[in-house]
Order: sequence, then C-alpha cells, then structure tokens
Amino acid sequence: MFGRKTAKKLDAAATALHNGGKKIAGQAGGRAGDAIANAAIAPIRSRINEDCTRCARGKCKAH
Repeated sequence: MFGRKTAKKLDAAATALHNGGKKIAGQAGGRAGDAIANAAIAPIRSRINEDCTRCARGKCKAH
C-alpha cells in the first residue's frame, strides 16, 4: 500500500516529534512526542511492512 519513501517520511516525522518534545521539556517531552507518534503514525507505519501489496493478495507476477 505504501512504499519505502513513505516509510522514511513517517519515520522522520516521528523523529521530529521526539526531538521537538525533548528540546522543549527534556526527557518527559521526548516521551510525550513518542506517545503522539505512536498514536498517530504507528497504525499507518504498520501497513508498510508488507513487501508488495500484490504479493499479499497473491497476484504478483514479479516475485
């Protein structure tokens, strides 16, 4: 469903949330940034682990 570039962008967004929270409120802010990233980004990021959406459906001719 999503590709490698999307995964990198989502990971960068999660990192930015962590670093921004850490810069503002120290370790507690970093944990808060992680919590927000897990709530907002994790459901989308978990779908990226599939290699090929066609493979997942059994219709891929390349793999």
